[in-house]
Amino acid sequence: MSISGNLSTMNLSEILQWLKLGQKTGTLLIATEEITKEVYFKGGNVCSASSSDPSEFTGQFLLNSNKLSERQLKVALDMQGRDNEMLGSILLKQNILSNDELLKVLRQVSEEIIYDLFLWNEGKFEFKDGSLPARDMIQFDLDITHLILEGVRRSDEWTRIREVFPNEEVVLKLVLHNVIGSLPLSANEAMLLRLVDGKRNMKAIALEVRSNLFNVARAFFDLYQSKLVEVGDYSQNYIETSGSEERDPARNQIHKIDKYIETGKLDRARREIERLRITHPNHPRLSSLDENCQEKVLETTAKKMINFAAVPNLNMAIDDITKLPLSPEEGFIISRINGIWDVQSIIKIAPFDETVSLKTFKKFLDDGVIKFK
Repeated sequence: MSISGNLSTMNLSEILQWLKLGQKTGTLLIATEEITKEVYFKGGNVCSASSSDPSEFTGQFLLNSNKLSERQLKVALDMQGRDNEMLGSILLKQNILSNDELLKVLRQVSEEIIYDLFLWNEGKFEFKDGSLPARDMIQFDLDITHLILEGVRRSDEWTRIREVFPNEEVVLKLVLHNVIGSLPLSANEAMLLRLVDGKRNMKAIALEVRSNLFNVARAFFDLYQSKLVEVGDYSQNYIETSGSEERDPARNQIHKIDKYIETGKLDRARREIERLRITHPNHPRLSSLDENCQEKVLETTAKKMINFAAVPNLNMAIDDITKLPLSPEEGFIISRINGIWDVQSIIKIAPFDETVSLKTFKKFLDDGVIKFK
């Protein structure tokens, strides 16, 4: 028997308990527009999990826990692409990890993927009864009761954190005299506080330390309560609405534009946007539709223009680059351009989607920030 729905109407705890009581074997698929996760069950127990989010890949987890360096990860990923071998097997052969260390890491990765799901307010889910991946998969026996208790605890904690840090754009500043008075700091506290400069937002810091947003926000929440940091300025983007969809006379036209953009029919999308501009010149979605169309154009062009084997080099002085208003993703990419690594290598170690990396390279190329050799 299969089950499907949305997390907005049936929470994850209820789904996991239903699968446990039914002693189900199969795959629970949960997806938003950006991320897809799969949780695998055998006899009502969770045996593994996977995610399409690059920040939750095993390599990123190993970087965050200092189990390997970016250079070691690059070499291992190159070998994986060449030999079609699992990353874990490669790391074992290279004696970077012992078998016990690898099993512990893979278990933690599966647990973190599931814990993060408890922070989702919505997402479509479907349980595929009897369906498990055909590929080889290291399996564990993850206790569902423990997963639920820890997941619910994190969800409650996340609610408290959000009262102080409402979004990932929050910028923090040091309370310097309190930091000095709290010396010596733990290694983790010192690492995080070194990245607090009144400019980086929380998302940028999470990318830099290769950790998920929850763990970084939780650590900063503790530092906030200890009065070592305070909230600085942060920006929020609001999309105004003009009433419910049912009352919007342009809803069908907007739905058509969204579909055209999604499927890459950009000329049609532009024509419909211009029609909308004439028929509903003050519609609140006009600006976002324009931006979405431009983003899709940039994405399509980047995929055609950027050579994965090309080696990017900086084309501006470092002092000038530091003055640029870089996004967290742009900051990450620019810091990995060393005149040696090619585009493919940088994309492999980036904790975000390939498309984001390609658009960033295209933007840097257009703005004269980089050149290729």
